[in-house]
Amino acid sequence: MRVRESETKLVCRVTAEVLDADPDALSERNRFIEDLGADSLELFEILTRIEEICHISFERAALERIRTIKDAAELVWEVEHIG
Repeated sequence: MRVRESETKLVCRVTAEVLDADPDALSERNRFIEDLGADSLELFEILTRIEEICHISFERAALERIRTIKDAAELVWEVEHIG
């Protein structure tokens, strides 16, 4: 799936805000729970903020596949461009 850099930067920025991390230290390979120490509530907050910023809505079933920043960026791209 093709993901623009803007989706990845958005996910990194929101993740950094929620987890109080340096956005420049994050990469698309980072796993939310294992690498960044996010709990399920923080991951939910990250995804909810992205929905609000982008004016999109994720299907709850799709959220189960989110493990990494790249996964989240791909989902943003998919919802914005495919529906």
